[in-house]
Amino acid sequence: HARGARRGGWGGPGAVHRAVTEVLCCMYAPAALAALPVLLLLLLILAHGGSRREQLPPMSSSSDSKRRHGSLLDILSGATARPKGTVGSTSGGRISSGGELGGDGLSHADLFERAYYINAAGSTRRRAFMEEQLHASGVRFERWEATRGGPSLLRTHASYFERGVHAHLYANRTRGGELVGWGTLSTYLSHHTLFEHIVRTHRRNDSAAFLVLQDDTLLAADWIARLRAALRHTGPSWERLLLVWWGLARDADCDGTVCTVKPPAGPTEAGSVDCCGKRYYHGLQAWLVRTRSLRCLLRRLRRRPMKNIDALMVNCNCPRTLALAPRGVLGEHL
Repeated sequence: HARGARRGGWGGPGAVHRAVTEVLCCMYAPAALAALPVLLLLLLILAHGGSRREQLPPMSSSSDSKRRHGSLLDILSGATARPKGTVGSTSGGRISSGGELGGDGLSHADLFERAYYINAAGSTRRRAFMEEQLHASGVRFERWEATRGGPSLLRTHASYFERGVHAHLYANRTRGGELVGWGTLSTYLSHHTLFEHIVRTHRRNDSAAFLVLQDDTLLAADWIARLRAALRHTGPSWERLLLVWWGLARDADCDGTVCTVKPPAGPTEAGSVDCCGKRYYHGLQAWLVRTRSLRCLLRRLRRRPMKNIDALMVNCNCPRTLALAPRGVLGEHL
């Protein structure tokens, strides 16, 4: 029977049952009893062995999506492990070859050109999660490969380090010490190189709009309809709009639907009106941006030392930067 199984396969649970029956009939009772546990275990393995394929959970727009998507959190936290202190890929900045096939773009043609999501080379589960969401929404997308952090960046991205690095990314918080904030620096470079790519490839259309996402963003099921309604409220004058973000909003900045993003981003320090440690308009989980706003950001980033890029982008204070009010964001950061 073992030779037959290897030649032609088991043929399903029915064939296994027949094989078990024949074996029991041909054996003495004591031998049959001794072999029975092994045969039963084999039957269970064949019956259930193919049911453990990894599956992504269905999307939900309910407010308790974190509770409903416990398995999704497991997917994100279970991404392939990377060495401590490294993030993303060794080179970064590569576009997924299949990205152009992501969605037909009809659902959002009046809102933005396409989406870019940033994803590390080893994070295959996050990649599958993001692409399932975007396909389901009919969004045309491209994957932008994240940049891996580590001392090699001093060589591969030397020109960026000429602008300096903020003191808090050094071990002793002085610029004379050892750099330790490689994760923050790789996140900075992953976004910065994407901005350069968009500006370079769409240089003839300064008003073109793009959706930029991080790969741990859960979008609401109706996010496109809600985005369309938000843009009707803002009118065409927006240049950058935060859709999923975290941190605080100042009441004076908001009208109930959108907030005008203004520096300082924080964290606030002792002695300030907002003391202490408060962060405003942080997070780049999902946001819309026009080409010309990226040009503004790139110009102003060049004049500032590298640090957390979400805070830097607030402090750059490019014109007409908005954020959906906290209660109206279009998803959540997982």
